Amino acid sequence: MRVIEIDEKRSRLRLVVETTEDLYYLLLLIRRGDVVYAWTTRQLRIERETGVEKGERVKVYVGIEAEKVSYSKFTKSMRLTGRVTDAPEDVHMKGSYHTLSLSVGDEVLIVKKNGIGAFDRDVLRRASSLIKKVLVISVGDDEITVGILSPVGVEVRSNIPYYSRRGDRETSIRESVLPALTRQMELLKSHYRVEEYDEVVVLTTERLLSSVEEALEEAGIKARVIKVSEGGEAGVYELLRRQDLRPLFTEIRSVVEAEEAEKLIDELFKGSGRVIVGLEAVEKVSEWGVVEEVVIVDELFFDDTSRERVFGLLDKLSSARFILVDSESEVGRMLKKLGGVMARLYYALEKT
Repeated sequence: MRVIEIDEKRSRLRLVVETTEDLYYLLLLIRRGDVVYAWTTRQLRIERETGVEKGERVKVYVGIEAEKVSYSKFTKSMRLTGRVTDAPEDVHMKGSYHTLSLSVGDEVLIVKKNGIGAFDRDVLRRASSLIKKVLVISVGDDEITVGILSPVGVEVRSNIPYYSRRGDRETSIRESVLPALTRQMELLKSHYRVEEYDEVVVLTTERLLSSVEEALEEAGIKARVIKVSEGGEAGVYELLRRQDLRPLFTEIRSVVEAEEAEKLIDELFKGSGRVIVGLEAVEKVSEWGVVEEVVIVDELFFDDTSRERVFGLLDKLSSARFILVDSESEVGRMLKKLGGVMARLYYALEKT
């Protein structure tokens, strides 16, 4: 995300959406009551003696007071609904309800109702920092899984079955799988535009290693090849758990933060007394100034009701360290079962 303007006095943020991941960060920045300005389209109305007719659709710049923000993590789309506060007089939009559809390339001006807070500054820091984006291709015996590691999490994009050539007992592994693997690698190179990623990591088993390396060479894909015990989707998650591969992810914030969240879950189960879970429990202790770190699963920001509660909690915990966890990751799924929110305290509280 490109940050054009941060005006603390007027509580204004002017931003440009540069990638689909930036819409995720906009979701974290826009709250109910903020006024968001962007370009949209409006169909003109033409009044004639015979009645009102629909005219051409024109592009207009409007301001909308946010009431409902919807974001789809899978389609990477964002819609903002609210009452129009500013619009050209000739389009007759002011006071009516309108929905903005935001996408890559849009410039957005946000006027924050309650000012630019610590959480907003943290989101801007995350969104504007340069983070590695890694394409992961995990090759199993009969399936290829493609995933993307980005600042906002680990996303499995596709599971592609491939069929090796059948032969007799004397047919080698290379002869049976290489043609199919080469064909799939060429398709993946084109479909995912591998040149746009900072790094391509290919995972496969010892059994398929030499064939995969040859298929990559024939397809012209430069990649780091890593051996795993099992290919396919299981290989992607094995990659994330491997301690010996930590340096690969030092610039991918979501992976690093998920690891830190996992440490808090371990501490919870060890019974240290310093970790509490559940939105209601964390809301309660937030009044006492004892929270050192708070972990929240991102899914809570997708629902209007929990979204407002979480924002209220973060306002109270402005001095605490904040960790956001991808709801589809392994640690995210575990955290959802614990209520979606977890906090580490400066010291253990007496049981009450």
